[in-house]
Amino acid sequence: MATQILGDLGADVIKFERPEGEWMRYWGILNGRSHGEMDSFLAFNRNKRSVGVDLKDAAVRDRILQLAVDADVVVENFRPGVMARLGLGYEDFRAVNPRIIYASSSGYGQSGPYVERPGQDLLIQALTGLMFLTGRQGDPPTALGVGITDQYTALHIVIAVLAALAHRAETGVGQKIEVDLFSCTVAMQQQELTFYLSHDYLPERSRDNLGAIWATAPFGIYETSDGHIAIAMTPCPVLAEALGMPALAQYETLEKMIESRAEIYEALSNHFRDDTSEHWIEVLLAHDIWCAPVHNYEQLLEDPQLAHNGLLWEVPVGDNEATFRTPASPMTFSETPVSVRLGVPRTGQHTAELFDEEQVTPAAS
Repeated sequence: MATQILGDLGADVIKFERPEGEWMRYWGILNGRSHGEMDSFLAFNRNKRSVGVDLKDAAVRDRILQLAVDADVVVENFRPGVMARLGLGYEDFRAVNPRIIYASSSGYGQSGPYVERPGQDLLIQALTGLMFLTGRQGDPPTALGVGITDQYTALHIVIAVLAALAHRAETGVGQKIEVDLFSCTVAMQQQELTFYLSHDYLPERSRDNLGAIWATAPFGIYETSDGHIAIAMTPCPVLAEALGMPALAQYETLEKMIESRAEIYEALSNHFRDDTSEHWIEVLLAHDIWCAPVHNYEQLLEDPQLAHNGLLWEVPVGDNEATFRTPASPMTFSETPVSVRLGVPRTGQHTAELFDEEQVTPAAS
C-alpha cells in the first residue's frame, strides 16, 4: 500500500518480485480473482512496474545496485536481516548512492525479542490490545474488519519517506528508515493508552452496543426498523429536544452520561426501533447531531458523497488488457493531481525494460 500511494503521487515504482510472481498473486481474501490476478493483489499494485528476478542471483543484485545509483528510495519488507544477506542492505545501497533513502518495514522492528516472529495484521491486533477494545461484554476478542494495522503502518512509511526526502532536499543526506506494525499499532491507541497510563484503570466492555469500552453515552450503534444508525458524541439534552424524550435531559453532565450509559442506551434503542434509519437521520441532522446510517457495501456504492468525491477508479491490468474498479486515492492537489499512470503489472512485465538478457539467469527469466 505504501508504494502504491507513492506511485499515485507520481513516483516511478519498480517492484521486484520472484520470476513466478510474489505470494499475493496466489493468495487473497475469499480466493477472489479478476482478469487472472488475485483481487487482493490488484488492490495494492497500481502505478508500478514489475521486474521478475531471483534476488539471490549475483548478476541481478549487481544490476539492482546499478539502478540504485539514480534511485531515490528503497522500500523493503523482508524479515530483518534478509536484505543484508542478499547483499541488498542499507549499507550496500549507500555505498553506491549516499543520498539513498532506505525504508525497512517489519512486524516488530529490526531487533528485539520478536525479531524472528512472523508479523501479520491479525497477530498484531491480538498482541497490542486492539482486539480487546472491540465488541460487547461476553464477546470474544474481536478483530477489525479490515487490515487496519497494515494500512496504518503503510501511511507511516509514506510519511517517513516524504520527511526523509524533505530532509535530503535541505541537507543532501540520505538515511535509513525503520517502521513496524507493532510500534505503529501501539501508537494508534494514543488516547486509549494515555488514559490507561494516567489512571491505571481499564474499563470493562459494555453489555450494550456503545461502540467502544471507553464510550460515553449516547455514543454507539442503534437498531432501527429497517437497519442501524450510528450516533457519535452528543449531549443528552440535545437528543432530548431532537427526539421529544424529555427524560434524557436529566443526563446533563459528562459524569451522568458516563454513569448511566446502560440506561441511556436502552431508552434510545427502544425509541429508534419505531421508525426507519432514513427518518431518524433526517430528524437528528435537523438538530446538527453527529449521526450516520450504517451502510453495507451495496448501500455505500449508492451514496452520493462517494460519487461526488470520485472515490472509484477504473484501473487497467497488464498491457491494458482489461480494467477493474477499486478505491481511488483519497488525496486532492490543486497543482499535482493524483492519477492512474500505470495499471497493475503482470509478473515481470517490465523486466526487459530494466535488465539485459544476460543479466537474468535462465532460471530467473
